[in-house]
Amino acid sequence: MSNPRDEASDDSGLAADQVYESMEPLEPYTTGELASLLDAPKQLVRKLLNALAGDEKIRKKEPEPERTIWIREPPKHECPKCGREFEVKYFHPIFQAVQYCPKCGTQLRREG
Repeated sequence: MSNPRDEASDDSGLAADQVYESMEPLEPYTTGELASLLDAPKQLVRKLLNALAGDEKIRKKEPEPERTIWIREPPKHECPKCGREFEVKYFHPIFQAVQYCPKCGTQLRREG
């Protein structure tokens, strides 16, 4: 079942899930960068980013009063053997930091 915030958009047709999908996990973005990338008004993008942050899909950092940094959280994975949930953090476009379950040691299937 989809979250109503994911479907939220205005007359431009931009939805929160489109903003989320345009972000790479753990890559920092400013509101202006995302607005430019999506060819959308900054106010709309900020509104959608705040909704995503409220749903804990992205992190919001404010290092300066007039600057906000948005970071998409890495996807959660579940070990098929023990059921432990964990994040796979990407340090390189090809190599993944986690290839084995941190709890039981089961080798994880590589995606992609």
